[in-house]
Amino acid sequence: MSRLSRSDEPLDRLPGEVAAAFIFTDVRPPRGGAALLDWRLNGRLSRMLLHGEAEGGLGEHILVANNGKLAADWALFVGGGTAPKRLSASSRKLLRHLLDVCRQAGFSRLAIGLSAADAEEAETLEEALGEILAETAGSKMECLLTIDDDL
Repeated sequence: MSRLSRSDEPLDRLPGEVAAAFIFTDVRPPRGGAALLDWRLNGRLSRMLLHGEAEGGLGEHILVANNGKLAADWALFVGGGTAPKRLSASSRKLLRHLLDVCRQAGFSRLAIGLSAADAEEAETLEEALGEILAETAGSKMECLLTIDDDL
């Protein structure tokens, strides 16, 4: 059975096996949870982006070991392609993809950082993630979610 909880703590302080955030091809520098994780990882993601080792394209996944500055064991950056303007069918697909990547990697305790423009969008994101978790048959994932203001 999957569980979803919401936290007001920043992504870098959320416990879990992995702290996950999206990166997008058209958002430079990274923002939201990805920017926070990148900062805590001493700019590792930024250097990869600058050197063309990462782009944020759909299907791209970057797993980085904790350097002692995160509460989670790992940081996962999931490429989302072009950033969606608001929650849409494509956003649900991205959320489903993120959960699938975590499940396939063997993670069951997730910390996820998302961005929303306002409280209504944050609630919609939380509901969508909860529904996707519930649809994942046989999943025993625990997900701790934090949502920051869209920058």
